[in-house]
Amino acid sequence: MRNKIWKLEPGWLCGYTEDRDLIRRIKRYKSDWPIMVDYFKNGRLIGVQFRIPIEQRRPAERMFNVAENQENKAI
Repeated sequence: MRNKIWKLEPGWLCGYTEDRDLIRRIKRYKSDWPIMVDYFKNGRLIGVQFRIPIEQRRPAERMFNVAENQENKAI
């Protein structure tokens, strides 16, 4: 399953997932994350792209499991 988050425009992030459980969780609990695009292949849903407010970056990173701590790269 692929999960990605990237900056869309000022004030917004974009999140993409192919994980069906995550899609259900977001639809249930995050009504302020509108769906931008549904991706289908042969009539089956394969992925969903969400528009996420920048204020909810931390919860989005945890839900999508893509949190990267780039500040503390101790060697």
